Amino acid sequence: MVWPWWRIPQPRLSLRLRLTVFYTVILCLALIVFGVFLSLTLARTLYGEVDRSIAGRARQVNNTVWLSNWPFAGSIEVPRPDAFAEAGTFVQVSDLDGKVLAVSDNLGAQRLPIDGVNSARSSADTPSYRTVEVNGDKLRVYSLPLTVDGRTMGLVQVARTLTPIEDTLARLHILLTLGVVLCLALCMAVGWLLAHTALSPLDEMTKTAQTIGQARDFSQRVQHRGPPDEIWKLADTFNGMLEQLESSYAELQAAYEQVEASLSSQRRFTADASHELRTPLTTILGNASLLQQTDEMTAEDRQASIAQIHAEAERMNRLVQDLLALARLDAGQSTPRQPVDLRSLVDEVTAQGRLLAQGVEVRMGDLSEAVVEGDRDHLKQLLLILVDNALKYTRQGGQVILSLRCASRFAEVLVRDTGVGIARRDLPHIFERFYRGDRARKAGGTGLGLSIAQRIAREHGGHIAVDSEPGRGSMFTVRLPRRSRQQTDRSEDRNAHQGSETRSAP
Repeated sequence: MVWPWWRIPQPRLSLRLRLTVFYTVILCLALIVFGVFLSLTLARTLYGEVDRSIAGRARQVNNTVWLSNWPFAGSIEVPRPDAFAEAGTFVQVSDLDGKVLAVSDNLGAQRLPIDGVNSARSSADTPSYRTVEVNGDKLRVYSLPLTVDGRTMGLVQVARTLTPIEDTLARLHILLTLGVVLCLALCMAVGWLLAHTALSPLDEMTKTAQTIGQARDFSQRVQHRGPPDEIWKLADTFNGMLEQLESSYAELQAAYEQVEASLSSQRRFTADASHELRTPLTTILGNASLLQQTDEMTAEDRQASIAQIHAEAERMNRLVQDLLALARLDAGQSTPRQPVDLRSLVDEVTAQGRLLAQGVEVRMGDLSEAVVEGDRDHLKQLLLILVDNALKYTRQGGQVILSLRCASRFAEVLVRDTGVGIARRDLPHIFERFYRGDRARKAGGTGLGLSIAQRIAREHGGHIAVDSEPGRGSMFTVRLPRRSRQQTDRSEDRNAHQGSETRSAP
């Protein structure tokens, strides 16, 4: 079975090694091309110099030949060829019949081969070069027609050994090979160092990513001190991604903690609600069973049991109403917002508080003019909870005072009483659901009123603060944002528009 090339397992080479190999291969090819070019150029130059040298010697020999009448007319006279020969250069003169007329002494008994079919006549037509081997020695031979007085009389051959040139080229090849090997080794070392330096930010990114994956610490950043190149851009992009991840992770962590807190609060709320409902139910069931099973109860005892059942039923009713109010607030149901005159609202709550008071004076203190944006019924419920809470813990002859003051952007409603105050250990917990101090347990409260009040205040962008000392009374401060001028203008424009539509309706 033949596997396609893309399915053949490829060796896993690091980017650093691949870059080093790539640089090395490119340099190796460049050095090979350079070496071949240098070798060919030098060989052509050296061989060309040999050809020019032996051609010049052949012409010199040709120019020194003359015709003589002795021993017969037309005899060729050749001066001593040694005058034109030197170490490694050989001279030979022959006639048209191939008879050697003169040779240089350094040829000894050897003779230069004649071109063509071993005939001087066939070789004496045109000059020619050829490379021959004599006794294992390569020779470059130049054959020049021997002309005297315009007639071709024979052949002049000049040869030079090629051994020095071949030795020179061989040494050059060795030097080039060694140079290529050394350059490649140096290139690999330098390329490895350069790749290591260039890719070190990637190693830092890898380490940072591993650290983040292990410790989930998105605050770490990659430090790149190099030039603003591609690696710098990658590091900057990576840091930007880390910033977004850090922000997203923080938001996710906050959301997770909020969900956990909400679930914990819900579990605590369910447990507390079950506990609060269990007590009156137990009382009601106990008294009902007692009424059913006992025939000998006096009218007074029977009336007391019925009264206790009625009281516990009322307490359960208040608890259920408070639970429903909290459920609506927690559900975030949007209620229509409208301008609310706090002064008239405080006046109304004060009048209603007087109806609830038993031996406690409920009056108004200093009142400023203030308008807020919100739900009037919810704000009235908030103030009634605070007034009712103050009345519960204020003895007869005491006072509950409602005041209204304004700051630049906020309005503050103060509910101050001269009651028993709140213990220091209870202050941080009074707005928690179902939390009741010792005095609250005796008063029979549900532990939800102040929690509802604080929830309403926050729904309107405000909050409730408390200042209290045992035996000196308490002061609850409701701080709400005042209605801005822009909101007032928009409300007036909306009312005017609605009024015009009403008048124009048929």
